[in-house]
Amino acid sequence: IVEMSEPGSRFSLEGAEDLDVGSYSLQAYSIAPENDYFSVSFRSRSEGGKSVELVLEKALDREEEPEVTFSLIATDGGSPPRTGTAQIRIIVLDINDNAPVFSQELYRGQILENAPKGSLVLRVLATDADVGANGEISFSFSQALDQSHSAFEIDAQSGEIRVTQPLDFEASHKHELRIRATDGGGLSALCKVLVEVVDVNDNAPELVVSSFVSPVAESALPGTVVGLFVVKDRDAGANGKVSCWLEEQASFSLRAAYKNYYELLVLTKALDREEAAFYDVMLKAVDGGDPARTGTVRIHVVVLDANDNAPVFSQSVYTIRVREDVPVGSALLTVSATDADDGMNGEVTFL
Repeated sequence: IVEMSEPGSRFSLEGAEDLDVGSYSLQAYSIAPENDYFSVSFRSRSEGGKSVELVLEKALDREEEPEVTFSLIATDGGSPPRTGTAQIRIIVLDINDNAPVFSQELYRGQILENAPKGSLVLRVLATDADVGANGEISFSFSQALDQSHSAFEIDAQSGEIRVTQPLDFEASHKHELRIRATDGGGLSALCKVLVEVVDVNDNAPELVVSSFVSPVAESALPGTVVGLFVVKDRDAGANGKVSCWLEEQASFSLRAAYKNYYELLVLTKALDREEAAFYDVMLKAVDGGDPARTGTVRIHVVVLDANDNAPVFSQSVYTIRVREDVPVGSALLTVSATDADDGMNGEVTFL
């Protein structure tokens, strides 16, 4: 009998036979033990004997009770009465009255952003109380807003979700997937899967100079801020935590300003163009990943000349001997002087 048959449905049975006649013949039917699902109905036939039917009193549910077993008892009118018994076994046939049920409404999984194609994220599970094709489940992605399933695939039979391509934490650190489980009768259920992309240290720190002064006057006082730069790292957590320093530089220093900004090339001592006309300063940044990644930027600082050097004669004293009859206008001596400064500051005139 198909489950969910309407109460009141009748099912004819072959009746019992009694060779006696009259009051000793078959008189009634009953069932034992009594149950909530069936009762017995019988009436006399015109040709003799009695017809018997099972009457469904309550809708069957295969998932609650796949079989109902009881005895049909035929009783005659003798004293004491005689009985005959037949075993009745009702097999409840399944209909697709149960949708699949996921083991969880929400699944959470993690996957490294550099996990290779085909890596397993997680597996969703669903069951269906029906049997046969009605209980066979297939899994698929369900269309949802704000999501793209191109980076994932799901095995229709096992429910395993795998990546189809490397992910990028910096592009999206979380993916929301909607999974549909559908049985062979077309009933379905939905669940949500949240996939957290785990950051790996795949980005080196970036040093971006936001302002810079060059050339720098050699007369600039110690403590003068020459530039400002910001350090960035697209990774998260320790992978994105960056420390900075200057490489082997005595004339300049580095000072943290705010957040990821640093004051660049703070003069620690007075410059001297005559000692060094320019400086190539190497800025370095390293993150906290394992292994760590490093970013560098080279800054070329030109020192602007100041007129801080007086001309210097080649000799402090020149001595010459001149005859008294030397003609007027004759060249007696050539003096020379140099100036360590640059440009106009280094051009020497004689008076």
